[in-house]
Amino acid sequence: MRHSSFGGGLAGRVIGSIFFKQAQRRAGRLARNGQGLLDLLMKVSAKSEFVKDSGFLANLRTISRLVRASVKGQYKAVPWATLVKIIAALVYFVSPIDFIPDLLPVLGFADDIAVVLWVVKSCAADIERFREWEATQAQAA
Repeated sequence: MRHSSFGGGLAGRVIGSIFFKQAQRRAGRLARNGQGLLDLLMKVSAKSEFVKDSGFLANLRTISRLVRASVKGQYKAVPWATLVKIIAALVYFVSPIDFIPDLLPVLGFADDIAVVLWVVKSCAADIERFREWEATQAQAA
């Protein structure tokens, strides 16, 4: 399946790859496993220490907080399809065996970054609603 928002670029090729399809299957199972999701978020946090791009890190942290709030039952407004898509991107991000193996310096993160940015773009409205919810929670505290 071709994903037109990225044309035939790297993200489109990665999203259509067997590696991302495996991440999607795992995400569907993980979405119902709170402890598994919390473990995934710990792996995301550990791997993110190697990423230097602050804009990318901000997006990665936002979607990680969204998943954490959803798992804890604090944020219930995220559509199931969005949640699974975000989890699939996080699974893909932490997987060392993917479209471009992470063993390749610098280049190995390119596909991971492309997938996360694709999810952020394709789920932008849901992520923005989460950010607004987060802001109201901070004001209420």
